[in-house]
Amino acid sequence: MTAQSTNVALKEWAVTSAALAQGDQIFILRKGGIREDGRHFKIEHDRFLLYPGLFHEGEILLKADQRHRLESTSGDDYSQEIPLSVYCELVETHDISEESDVTALHDLHIWSEEFPVKRFSWKPRHPLKLMVLRAYSLPSIHLSKVEDSYGGCKSWVDLKDNVDLSTMQPALSDDQFATELDKLHKALNLSPATV
Repeated sequence: MTAQSTNVALKEWAVTSAALAQGDQIFILRKGGIREDGRHFKIEHDRFLLYPGLFHEGEILLKADQRHRLESTSGDDYSQEIPLSVYCELVETHDISEESDVTALHDLHIWSEEFPVKRFSWKPRHPLKLMVLRAYSLPSIHLSKVEDSYGGCKSWVDLKDNVDLSTMQPALSDDQFATELDKLHKALNLSPATV
């Protein structure tokens, strides 16, 4: 059953958050941040908002035909308020330990070849965590005041305020999502995994 509200958020690149909300991809790739426990990413929640970030954005990290997405965030300043408009439910997780698997996903996301390979190559002894997400859009943006505790290179944020999810809409229909998930499974030659 889908939650009616939440205060849990996962930091993610703003353009990736938008791509999920628009149904243009159904997964993210994570490895961890400087302030993570042991500098490893841990999946602490299976339902969460996406907390958009700008820090690591750059044209080189997007496919040429996707670079227009940066225009929508070029003037944004998230230092005082953070706009929350995307909610996700974790569907599957997969560990990516081979660079060939990263390459196999190329047609299923907005990133350039450099972006996932760069994530894969950081701490190469540890696999990338592929998180398959069912994304939902909130009909109106919830602006949350930025607190000091939200800062830093960490993945998970406990927001001070709860965000109402009662009117959110899925980015993709059930059939559309199933089709995209099947493409991902075929690209990686794997069976569905559990959360």
